[in-house]
Amino acid sequence: MTLRATVIIAAYKAADVLPRSIASAQRQTGADIEVIVVDDASMDDTFAIARANPDVTAISLDHNSGPAAARNRTIDAATGDWIVVLDADDTMRPDRIADMAAVADTAGADVVLGNFIRVDGDETPIDPGPFLAENEVDPVQPVTLESYVAANAMTPDSRNYGYLKPMFRREFLDRHKIRYDETLRNSEDYHIVLALLAAGAKVVISPRPDYLYQVSAGSISHRVAPALIARLIEADDRFERRLGAARTPALTDLFAQRRLNLTNMMHAESVLQAIKDRRLTAAVAMLAARPRTVARVFRQICEAIKNRLVPS
Repeated sequence: MTLRATVIIAAYKAADVLPRSIASAQRQTGADIEVIVVDDASMDDTFAIARANPDVTAISLDHNSGPAAARNRTIDAATGDWIVVLDADDTMRPDRIADMAAVADTAGADVVLGNFIRVDGDETPIDPGPFLAENEVDPVQPVTLESYVAANAMTPDSRNYGYLKPMFRREFLDRHKIRYDETLRNSEDYHIVLALLAAGAKVVISPRPDYLYQVSAGSISHRVAPALIARLIEADDRFERRLGAARTPALTDLFAQRRLNLTNMMHAESVLQAIKDRRLTAAVAMLAARPRTVARVFRQICEAIKNRLVPS
């Protein structure tokens, strides 16, 4: 039976990187590939580039709606049996989809989370190894709701599994009417996997690091606007309420710890913004009000200084 997969690419102001991303999807081996690009109301040539490729289905949104809304449009338009998420500035090894489908077949999985390598603009690895060590991943061991939340605790320097790019069985998404949460502008993959787990999906991790996650040269530590973090907290709260009686004591504790970490992150980002705006008195006052964020703020300042001193 032919493996049919749809690669969905949500793109915003991605004219310079989109051709390479599309090419990596079209180079996939051992599968019948459909590529759908949704341009999220970019102000550059993103849509024109996608539309110029005769083997790409190009969709343009009327207004900027965020990656979750763009991905929902691609899912609705997809015809493949599997939905494969690819960011517009990232690429994939040619055998990634076939390998992930083989993992899914062996495990009887509905969702496969793909391991990755961080690379620079030339696709040269920037870390000594992949995000997850291959020998630490059991591809037939299901990810549980508890283990997935625990692996997304949002502590400083933690490896959050929400970064693992997913491949979904289309039939499961449609049968359970699951789509991305369009209130979110970040961590949208994490929340759709949560919804799938809650619906009974079998989720596994593919150990092969065949997704190339591009990190911009000279970039500093990941920054998220406080308002976006607040949306994540709200989304977590909604998910907990929907679980109802299915929420175990262990899950309650895990979500409480994640909420605390997200709140600390939101506070730290507010402090960093105040420092950037040279509102030093306000920054000091915020740190005094929540001293547990001092270490996080100090770590990010040190990383920013280090990246400015290291030539790109």
